Amino acid sequence: MSPEIEAAIAAIEKLSPQERQQILQMLLESQQPNLEKLSDRFWQGVALHELIESQKPITVNQPQELRAYFWPEEESIDDFLTFMREQRQGTLSSDLS
Repeated sequence: MSPEIEAAIAAIEKLSPQERQQILQMLLESQQPNLEKLSDRFWQGVALHELIESQKPITVNQPQELRAYFWPEEESIDDFLTFMREQRQGTLSSDLS
């Protein structure tokens, strides 16, 4: 949290509940035009070429490009699947109790 936010929170904590509510109301009202603009934009839709331009998606030519090497070598997939099965059984048993 930034020092400015911490200072603002410290100042707000000294206010009465009514004053806090007034600040909250002012913040909400100041965001209302932005929310309305974003809502309108959402419902208008965006052309595909605009989405591509704004999101810059990557092109995957080979599925191997998506492969990740993060599974720990000391853990087998069988151990993981056993663990998951046991956890699910435990969850089901506790839900039925």
